[in-house]
Amino acid sequence: MLPPSPLEPDPWSEKDFVPIMAFLRHQIGISLETHRMGLMQARLRSRLQSKGYQSFTQFHEQVLRVDPTGWGTQLLVDLSTVNHTSFFREPAHFTFLSQQIAAWQKEAPGTTIRIWSAGCSSGQEPYSIAMALAETLPPHGLAKVEIWASDLSLEMLKAAAGAVYTQRDVQGVSPARLRRFFMLGRGPREGSFKVVPEVRDLVKYRHVDLRQPTWALPSDFHVIFCRNVSIYFSDDERLVLLDRLSHHLRPGGWLIMGNGEILPQLPATLRKHSPSLYQREG
Repeated sequence: MLPPSPLEPDPWSEKDFVPIMAFLRHQIGISLETHRMGLMQARLRSRLQSKGYQSFTQFHEQVLRVDPTGWGTQLLVDLSTVNHTSFFREPAHFTFLSQQIAAWQKEAPGTTIRIWSAGCSSGQEPYSIAMALAETLPPHGLAKVEIWASDLSLEMLKAAAGAVYTQRDVQGVSPARLRRFFMLGRGPREGSFKVVPEVRDLVKYRHVDLRQPTWALPSDFHVIFCRNVSIYFSDDERLVLLDRLSHHLRPGGWLIMGNGEILPQLPATLRKHSPSLYQREG
């Protein structure tokens, strides 16, 4: 009887995953909490196996090392970013937005209002912005609104531009809004909901890395939504991000952060009005 053969080393072990986590942190700038590393590891393994890769080490050596800015890096970005979002999440922000925009248009009716959803994920936030304003503004006022939306994940931007959502995605949307702002899928698309052109056409999508020193975006936004994005940044990086965001606001413009985000420091250009609302000093 032959002795049992020694166990083969696991090519998908946590040890082999460590260089990939180091790459994610040092090359991309994303740090994952401990409880999310296991999920990331499982998701990446599944994707790599479907592409024919045999181990994390093979992926690291043959893809990430060879081309640190290529498809492998974008895959890590797409898999590591949290895409938990919903329509009209933190609804008080949309009430505040509608009131501010209506007041600005009353003061200066010819001015183009610019709003940026920074970290738009699969599109629920910018479309919620567009819907809230469509409910508030007359048609000629809505025509003077630009909504820009950006994300680091190309996968999420593609989903956002498609504007098709499931029954679960629209659970929190009122029946009146569903009737006005969504088209119900038929045939093979039965059970899906697509945002109407009136809303879709208000949103411009861009691929933007908020860690880069410059962004190809306007520098005179009236309002910037950057909710639950700074959780990926260290304290020092977060302060730099806030400073850059403030310089893309016009004087008196508003930065809206997530209700649960803790900002230990603020740049001198921003003044806090509530736990999630910050105004650029004039």
